[in-house]
Amino acid sequence: MRDDSHKWDVPQNFSAPLAGPGVTISRIIPDRQTLISAPDILARTPGAAGWPDRAAGDSYTLCLRRDRVLEVNGPARTDGWDGQQAVSDITDGLTIFEITGPRAMELIRRGAEISDALPSRSAVRQAFGLEVILCRRQDALRLHVARTEAQALRKQLADHITLM
Repeated sequence: MRDDSHKWDVPQNFSAPLAGPGVTISRIIPDRQTLISAPDILARTPGAAGWPDRAAGDSYTLCLRRDRVLEVNGPARTDGWDGQQAVSDITDGLTIFEITGPRAMELIRRGAEISDALPSRSAVRQAFGLEVILCRRQDALRLHVARTEAQALRKQLADHITLM
Protein backbone atom coordinates (compact mmCIF):
# COMPACT_ATOMS: atom_id res chain seq x y z
CA MET A 1 0.00 0.00 0.00
CA ARG A 2 1.25 3.48 -0.84
CA ASP A 3 2.37 5.69 2.08
CA ASP A 4 0.70 9.12 1.73
CA SER A 5 1.41 10.23 5.29
CA HIS A 6 3.60 13.08 4.03
CA LYS A 7 0.45 14.80 2.74
CA TRP A 8 -0.87 15.54 6.25
CA ASP A 9 0.52 17.40 9.22
CA VAL A 10 1.74 15.28 12.09
CA PRO A 11 -1.02 15.25 14.74
CA GLN A 12 -0.27 17.82 17.41
CA ASN A 13 -0.04 17.24 21.11
CA PHE A 14 -2.67 19.56 22.57
CA SER A 15 -1.39 19.27 26.15
CA ALA A 16 0.62 22.51 26.00
CA PRO A 17 -1.58 25.59 26.42
CA LEU A 18 -1.54 28.43 23.89
CA ALA A 19 -1.11 31.91 25.34
CA GLY A 20 -1.34 35.40 23.95
CA PRO A 21 -2.07 38.90 25.17
CA GLY A 22 -4.99 38.54 27.59
CA VAL A 23 -5.95 35.02 26.54
CA THR A 24 -4.97 31.41 27.28
CA ILE A 25 -6.28 28.29 25.53
CA SER A 26 -6.08 24.92 27.26
CA ARG A 27 -7.41 21.49 26.42
CA ILE A 28 -9.90 20.07 28.90
CA ILE A 29 -10.27 16.30 29.22
CA PRO A 30 -13.62 15.43 30.82
CA ASP A 31 -14.48 12.12 32.44
CA ARG A 32 -17.44 11.68 30.12
CA GLN A 33 -19.42 13.38 27.33
CA THR A 34 -22.80 11.86 26.55
CA LEU A 35 -25.32 12.70 23.83
CA ILE A 36 -28.93 12.13 24.82
CA SER A 37 -31.70 12.33 22.22
CA ALA A 38 -35.42 12.20 22.98
CA PRO A 39 -38.52 14.16 21.94
CA ASP A 40 -39.01 15.47 25.51
CA ILE A 41 -35.37 15.76 26.61
CA LEU A 42 -35.56 19.53 27.24
CA ALA A 43 -38.57 19.07 29.53
CA ARG A 44 -36.56 16.50 31.49
CA THR A 45 -33.39 18.64 31.64
CA PRO A 46 -34.62 22.19 32.35
CA GLY A 47 -31.12 23.35 33.33
CA ALA A 48 -29.60 22.65 29.91
CA ALA A 49 -27.60 25.73 28.92
CA GLY A 50 -27.91 27.50 25.58
CA TRP A 51 -26.19 30.71 24.48
CA PRO A 52 -25.21 32.89 26.43
CA ASP A 53 -26.17 30.88 29.55
CA ARG A 54 -23.46 29.87 32.01
CA ALA A 55 -22.89 26.16 32.51
CA ALA A 56 -22.05 25.78 36.19
CA GLY A 57 -20.51 22.98 38.21
CA ASP A 58 -18.25 20.07 37.37
CA SER A 59 -21.17 18.39 35.61
CA TYR A 60 -23.25 20.40 33.15
CA THR A 61 -25.72 19.92 30.30
CA LEU A 62 -25.80 21.86 27.02
CA CYS A 63 -28.79 22.17 24.71
CA LEU A 64 -27.86 21.25 21.14
CA ARG A 65 -31.35 21.30 19.62
CA ARG A 66 -34.92 20.69 20.72
CA ASP A 67 -34.44 16.93 20.95
CA ARG A 68 -30.76 16.60 21.91
CA VAL A 69 -28.49 17.56 24.81
CA LEU A 70 -24.84 17.00 25.65
CA GLU A 71 -24.05 15.97 29.21
CA VAL A 72 -20.50 16.71 30.32
CA ASN A 73 -19.26 14.74 33.34
CA GLY A 74 -22.80 13.56 33.98
CA PRO A 75 -23.75 10.22 35.49
CA ALA A 76 -22.59 7.03 33.80
CA ARG A 77 -25.25 5.81 31.39
CA THR A 78 -25.64 2.70 29.28
CA ASP A 79 -25.36 3.35 25.54
CA GLY A 80 -28.37 2.45 23.44
CA TRP A 81 -32.08 3.01 23.10
CA ASP A 82 -34.43 2.35 25.99
CA GLY A 83 -37.75 3.26 24.37
CA GLN A 84 -37.67 6.84 25.69
CA GLN A 85 -34.26 8.07 24.65
CA ALA A 86 -31.08 7.28 22.76
CA VAL A 87 -27.82 7.53 24.72
CA SER A 88 -24.38 7.70 23.09
CA ASP A 89 -21.05 8.09 24.85
CA ILE A 90 -19.04 10.48 22.67
CA THR A 91 -16.24 11.23 25.12
CA ASP A 92 -13.61 10.43 22.50
CA GLY A 93 -15.59 12.10 19.72
CA LEU A 94 -15.34 15.69 21.00
CA THR A 95 -12.32 17.75 22.04
CA ILE A 96 -12.81 20.63 24.48
CA PHE A 97 -10.78 23.84 24.38
CA GLU A 98 -11.16 26.28 27.27
CA ILE A 99 -10.38 29.93 26.61
CA THR A 100 -9.65 32.15 29.60
CA GLY A 101 -8.55 35.72 30.10
CA PRO A 102 -10.02 39.19 29.63
CA ARG A 103 -9.80 38.94 25.83
CA ALA A 104 -11.40 35.49 25.48
CA MET A 105 -14.61 36.81 23.91
CA GLU A 106 -12.61 39.04 21.57
CA LEU A 107 -10.77 35.96 20.29
CA ILE A 108 -14.02 34.06 19.71
CA ARG A 109 -15.55 37.04 17.88
CA ARG A 110 -12.65 36.96 15.41
CA GLY A 111 -14.10 33.72 14.04
CA ALA A 112 -17.78 33.80 14.98
CA GLU A 113 -20.71 36.18 14.90
CA ILE A 114 -21.95 35.95 18.47
CA SER A 115 -23.57 38.41 20.80
CA ASP A 116 -24.99 38.26 24.30
CA ALA A 117 -27.86 40.36 22.93
CA LEU A 118 -28.93 37.51 20.61
CA PRO A 119 -29.69 34.56 22.91
CA SER A 120 -30.37 31.10 21.56
CA ARG A 121 -31.71 27.94 23.16
CA SER A 122 -28.93 26.06 21.35
CA ALA A 123 -25.23 26.19 22.24
CA VAL A 124 -24.26 25.07 18.71
CA ARG A 125 -22.48 27.76 16.69
CA GLN A 126 -20.29 28.27 13.63
CA ALA A 127 -16.82 29.44 14.64
CA PHE A 128 -13.73 29.69 12.48
CA GLY A 129 -15.58 27.83 9.72
CA LEU A 130 -16.39 24.84 11.95
CA GLU A 131 -19.43 23.69 13.89
CA VAL A 132 -18.71 24.01 17.61
CA ILE A 133 -20.63 23.81 20.83
CA LEU A 134 -19.91 27.04 22.69
CA CYS A 135 -20.60 27.55 26.37
CA ARG A 136 -19.69 29.91 29.13
CA ARG A 137 -18.13 28.63 32.30
CA GLN A 138 -17.24 30.66 35.41
CA ASP A 139 -14.65 33.00 33.84
CA ALA A 140 -14.04 31.02 30.68
CA LEU A 141 -15.48 29.99 27.35
CA ARG A 142 -15.45 26.38 26.22
CA LEU A 143 -15.48 25.15 22.65
CA HIS A 144 -16.49 21.53 22.11
CA VAL A 145 -15.47 20.48 18.61
CA ALA A 146 -15.45 17.19 16.71
CA ARG A 147 -12.16 15.46 17.38
CA THR A 148 -11.51 15.26 13.64
CA GLU A 149 -11.62 19.08 13.49
CA ALA A 150 -9.69 19.83 16.70
CA GLN A 151 -6.36 20.37 14.99
CA ALA A 152 -7.90 22.79 12.48
CA LEU A 153 -9.64 24.76 15.25
CA ARG A 154 -6.50 24.92 17.38
CA LYS A 155 -4.51 26.21 14.40
CA GLN A 156 -7.14 28.89 13.74
CA LEU A 157 -7.09 29.94 17.39
CA ALA A 158 -3.27 30.05 17.41
CA ASP A 159 -3.22 32.13 14.23
CA HIS A 160 -5.75 34.61 15.62
CA ILE A 161 -3.91 34.94 18.94
CA THR A 162 -0.88 36.24 17.06
CA LEU A 163 -3.07 38.95 15.46
CA MET A 164 -4.42 40.27 18.76
